[in-house]
Amino acid sequence: MGNAGNKRKYRVLTIIFIAAVIIALVGITVYSGVFPPASVVESYSMEHSAQWQYGIIDEGTVVLVKKVNNINDIVTYVQGRSSNISTYGEYGNVILYHNSALNVVTIHRAIFYLEWNGTSPEIAGYHNQSYIHFYKDNIVLDGIGYAHRNLIVNVSGYAGDSGFITVGDHNLACLSYNSGYYNRTYNAYYASDQNIWGIKPVSLNQIVGKAYGYVPWFGLVKLNILRLEGEWPRQYYTHVPEYSYAGLFLSIAAILTIILFPYGKVYNKVKRKTRNS
Repeated sequence: MGNAGNKRKYRVLTIIFIAAVIIALVGITVYSGVFPPASVVESYSMEHSAQWQYGIIDEGTVVLVKKVNNINDIVTYVQGRSSNISTYGEYGNVILYHNSALNVVTIHRAIFYLEWNGTSPEIAGYHNQSYIHFYKDNIVLDGIGYAHRNLIVNVSGYAGDSGFITVGDHNLACLSYNSGYYNRTYNAYYASDQNIWGIKPVSLNQIVGKAYGYVPWFGLVKLNILRLEGEWPRQYYTHVPEYSYAGLFLSIAAILTIILFPYGKVYNKVKRKTRNS
């Protein structure tokens, strides 16, 4: 096959590749039910370590987002712990929701769904689990998260407001013992978004979707563009886990190698050697 034939072949392969990418993107969007069907994680509130870990939501991770039609589409930490359902290194689903306190979309784990029986708080999926305790206006969950800390949620201001109580995995693990978020009586931390920011439990109409899937590192490209524009704060870009940029650069190099590798020349060279042998 001559050069003209090779060019036609590459042109056809390129068209097939582009068509496959477009079909994949359309398929993901249709399945997700939201647009855009993916989100870049900009902060470290879900990290589990100072070093990059597979399957964990770090800064620069791209997560796919699936539409939530009702609260039963979301498995909370409490429900996941009972049924052994986990995502991103911990029980339960991670959701994206409109955070009214920060005016941003927050991506945190749904710990439990708060309901009310008159003036008494209840937890969906509660069936006398030994790690869950009710103390008047406080609910305490023992041994939560990768640091196995106790979580305390004060619900006194949410009477009648049902919704998801959400927590950043890293937030619970890193709060200081000497901070105002520590309750010495119960040896527990006020790490929920609701207690930290004073927002109500997350209702269904606030939810953008739940996270699924995982593409590490590539969101760092967008984040560093935002950094050049002054829109990615120093407190975030200095906290990117170790090895994340190495993973990004190696992945880009691998993709470019696959795209630019001279398959035709190598094929013709091997074919000539085979013919001459």
